[in-house]
Amino acid sequence: MRRIGSTLATLGAAGVLAFTVPGSAFAANGFLEIDGIRHNAPRGCYEIAHLSTVVNFTDKPAFVHNVPGCANGFIKIIPPGLAEQVPGTHSIFVE
Repeated sequence: MRRIGSTLATLGAAGVLAFTVPGSAFAANGFLEIDGIRHNAPRGCYEIAHLSTVVNFTDKPAFVHNVPGCANGFIKIIPPGLAEQVPGTHSIFVE
């Protein structure tokens, strides 16, 4: 009986781990650099307060929006491995 309980506990832990690990798979691999500040495994929206150099060292495109909060459509794409100057009051979105 003790062995069954141990097996069930192990299977339960494996089930929990299976649901937590895939979350990291949705973030981009690599990092996004905004004015020398590194953002590892970026995901989501990043505000650009002033003219900034954005370097996309990820495996996904970075979408530049001309308004804060990544609202409206994007105006430019920064492909993986490239850098762009981004004006202030803009935002960057990485899937």
